[in-house]
Amino acid sequence: MAQFTRLEVAQVMKDTGMVPLFFNNDIELSKKVLKACYDGGARLMEFTARGDFAHEVFGELVKYAIKELPGMVMGVGSVTDAAA
Repeated sequence: MAQFTRLEVAQVMKDTGMVPLFFNNDIELSKKVLKACYDGGARLMEFTARGDFAHEVFGELVKYAIKELPGMVMGVGSVTDAAA
């Protein structure tokens, strides 16, 4: 079950005013980027599923966000073109 509803995600997107989009296969670097976005006020991030084992990195980021970054919304593979 999703942690956030579609309406909650849409509201966070509206409130944030942007959707940070990121990928790196290094989990520790990815955590630092996620934390920097969070510290900067972003409450959502789209993690692109571009690289090898991206799903494993994403899974670790979700666990990190739940534990350390309350209210952080994580998406993966949701943005497929400019309109999305």
